[in-house]
Amino acid sequence: MERPAEQRHAPFQSDLRAGCGRPGCACVMPIGDRFVLWAVRQWQQEHSLPCEGSILHRGFKLAGLLEVLPDFAIAMDAFLFGARRAMEIHQPTCSSVSRDEATLVALCGLAQADYDQPLMASLDVLMAPTASRVAAVRLKAFAVALASAGLRLAPLPGAAAGRLN
Repeated sequence: MERPAEQRHAPFQSDLRAGCGRPGCACVMPIGDRFVLWAVRQWQQEHSLPCEGSILHRGFKLAGLLEVLPDFAIAMDAFLFGARRAMEIHQPTCSSVSRDEATLVALCGLAQADYDQPLMASLDVLMAPTASRVAAVRLKAFAVALASAGLRLAPLPGAAAGRLN
């Protein structure tokens, strides 16, 4: 049965997730944020531009985001080689979210929401300046494509700078 027009964009009660109650669990994250988290973790496993047939390649293809997979991979390479310290990225099956993972999701949210100055300021703190510029451009392309695919990254209340951990 089709839902009336005014209810099509409203979530079903079963779509709203209360979560498991554990602090820092990924289960309470909105779907867009979970996609970014999943992509970061899968990239960590593959450590290169994903080839056709890889899990990351298939996931981006299924989401209609295959054209921005290179942008995402280059941004992640910039983090790998330009970060001032090693990033804590969990295994794909881990339910908890590290502070670094939450920060990467928040950075994508800043890029998607056109908060370019807080994005660059945050990246400059986390990375070498040349790497931060590369990461910003590529994260922006990735985040805009996420929005075009319907994956809006959930903003937290408050100013844009409040998004980062």
